[in-house]
Amino acid sequence: MIVELVTETQPIDWGAILIQAVVTLGVVFGGAGFWEFVKTKFIAKREDKKDEDAVEAKVDILIEQSKTSTEQMNLISEDMKEFKKDLALLQEANEATVKYREARDQKDRDAAIVQQAIIESITGLMRDRLLDNYKRCIKKGYYSMEEREIYGRMFECYEKPPFNGNGVMHDLRPLMKKLPMKAEDVGKLNDDDSED
Repeated sequence: MIVELVTETQPIDWGAILIQAVVTLGVVFGGAGFWEFVKTKFIAKREDKKDEDAVEAKVDILIEQSKTSTEQMNLISEDMKEFKKDLALLQEANEATVKYREARDQKDRDAAIVQQAIIESITGLMRDRLLDNYKRCIKKGYYSMEEREIYGRMFECYEKPPFNGNGVMHDLRPLMKKLPMKAEDVGKLNDDDSED
């Protein structure tokens, strides 16, 4: 009996089985609705794939941007380090300039003090020489042409800047001018006047 079944078996018609399956599925899923369902699933899968690809592309872009941003941040960090170094150099230069100016100003003040001391010393010496010349001429009762010239020139220097001498010497000047000249010198003056 088993032998009879095996020999009597017909070959399987796969086409008929497939059609039967499609019809059964069509009945189960409502005919054309099934194909819409399959189409929708297929489209949804394709859209999901596009979305995945888009997300992956965005992730790749973000990764690249983050690399670029990291590189830019590294460059900015290096620039900031250079800027800090430059700023430190500028601060050092500024401090050196301030110290130089302070030293220069101190030297200028010191030089002004020394200059003032020299002027005061020379003024004192001129005053002493003028007074000495005045006393000597008063004692003699006259003065020579040479003494008058020296006295006049020294007095001019004494009363002008930077010496600006004042005081007793101004009072003595008219008295000095009233002294007579040495007789020989008066004769020389008259001879000089006649030659002109």
